[in-house]
Amino acid sequence: MKQGVLWLDLGNTRLKYWLIEHDKIILSDAKEHLKAPNELLLGLLGSFAQFDPAFIGISSVLGERINETLANTLTEFGRAFEFAKVNDNHPMLKSHYHPKQLGVDRWLQMLGVVDANKQQCVIGCGTALTIDVIDKGVHLGGYILPNVYMQRHALYAGTQQIGVKKGRFDELSLGLSTDDAVNHGVLFGVVSAVKNIQQQYPDYEVILTGGGANMLSAHLDGVQTDAELLLKGLQRYFCGKSKLSSHTENA
Repeated sequence: MKQGVLWLDLGNTRLKYWLIEHDKIILSDAKEHLKAPNELLLGLLGSFAQFDPAFIGISSVLGERINETLANTLTEFGRAFEFAKVNDNHPMLKSHYHPKQLGVDRWLQMLGVVDANKQQCVIGCGTALTIDVIDKGVHLGGYILPNVYMQRHALYAGTQQIGVKKGRFDELSLGLSTDDAVNHGVLFGVVSAVKNIQQQYPDYEVILTGGGANMLSAHLDGVQTDAELLLKGLQRYFCGKSKLSSHTENA
């Protein structure tokens, strides 16, 4: 008998998942999908054959064409699935943001931590740096910035004299070479943006999530990190839906 669920997060560069049975995570991982998420998904489905999840809940920012391909693959495998969609009037999270322009990844990150009794700021440290401010369950709006890698690439691509393509983002000190000046400088800009938010909203709880959360938190005070907010939000999104209950009960 089929049991359990698979939560699947398809980001711009990585695929992350939780495989859950009896309310416990039994498998989890994050893999680079190298712009070929369908091929990676096929491999995962094969490795999950022994678990045979009854339902797959998906968050995807990869666009309609790729999502359609993924849907066809899951249908061929006989899997019950659904893509999460932004609900700006969700019981747990209202939003002032334009609903058709709010990315499902940002929305699920907020849903994963929102608390009606708290003032919160969720910072997604992924391919882009997203900053979203929530006042007791109401999303007030936010910012989107290029992350440190995108900023460095823009300098490399847009100038003749700056050829910096690699190096670590681990220092905020003044650079004594062009490599250090670029790497320290772009990190300084991102850290400064978060510090500015902390100054504007001093009573707000700041939570960092995503692949770059630990790198950024090392240079900040008074922040929390939770790398799994999106998957937690995906779980919150689907767990109250009758569709999920019917799949797991009737499988």
